[in-house]
Amino acid sequence: MIKKYLFIIIAIISLFINTSSSLINTIVYSIGVIPLAILLGDFTSDFSQYVGEKRGGLLAATIGNLPELMMSMWSISYGMISMVKSALVGSIISNMLLVLGISIFFGGIRYKEQRFNRLIARTNFNMLLLAMSAMVILASLNHYSKLSSQVMFNISLKISVVLIGVYLLGLVFSLYTHSNLFVISEIKEEIITKAGKKRRNMIIIGIIVCSIILFLISEKLVFNVKELITNYNLSQQFIGIIFIPVLGNIGENFSAIICATKNKVNMSLEIAIGSSIQIALFVTPLLVISSYFLGMQMNFVFSNYQIIMSSIAIAMSFFVFQDGKTYWLEGAILIAIYLMITMGYYYLA
Repeated sequence: MIKKYLFIIIAIISLFINTSSSLINTIVYSIGVIPLAILLGDFTSDFSQYVGEKRGGLLAATIGNLPELMMSMWSISYGMISMVKSALVGSIISNMLLVLGISIFFGGIRYKEQRFNRLIARTNFNMLLLAMSAMVILASLNHYSKLSSQVMFNISLKISVVLIGVYLLGLVFSLYTHSNLFVISEIKEEIITKAGKKRRNMIIIGIIVCSIILFLISEKLVFNVKELITNYNLSQQFIGIIFIPVLGNIGENFSAIICATKNKVNMSLEIAIGSSIQIALFVTPLLVISSYFLGMQMNFVFSNYQIIMSSIAIAMSFFVFQDGKTYWLEGAILIAIYLMITMGYYYLA
């Protein structure tokens, strides 16, 4: 508990630091975001014992995406649309390759073989393929038609509503109507003691407090990143694909890796893949819709390289998880693909 208070104090202190250097400010605010992201991961991991692995993994993915959602909204308000798009694609690639790769690698070193529910993996990949279909359709439409940017934005708004609707239906399917298919071996305690209720309430308060501080730091961080890009002539796309996904998802990434080393592979998959689904089917459409109210136009059209890299990430992860078991070598392969993609993106950007 002392560690958690210390992390919150560090984050609050960083709010009041403001130097004349955008580079120093970016470093300071990044340091402030990291403990908050880790704290959110810890809080959701603790809360999962009250709701089970499936709901716990979903909650971890949702809370874990908060930093990225906040930074992306501020970035849109500052007009850095290309950085936001790169960050969204970077999150999917990072979760599907880097996070799962590290989780499988270290879990495989500790356990010779790790097994998980194939139905969960198959359903999750179906949702990801839906998101990829939307990206391909809009990219093709943008390439082969002569529609104006305003029309493409209007189409993106409509498709965003459809994707959010399917995402919500997926939650109903996995959490309610067919929840029995997704439960492996969860022990549910019917009676929650008074002390347990108090601890649960403290966790909820901790999540709310961290989220508020994170919202304030995100605005300062994005503003200084914008200044940094201008002053040092940096690429928005490369900053987006590396900086925001790693910084924003550090808490949930840490949780996924720890779960794998504890042989909780199902929850590890739910955090990493569930986060990618949420980014693709909920966060991205939500940002497209939000851009309308922020006075900007962020459409659902991504570059060919971004679509190809996302497809490779999803396809390779699917081949790894289709048999219901993983080994450490498969994790190493996923990490290697991530490194090749980021190196290619560096030279492209």
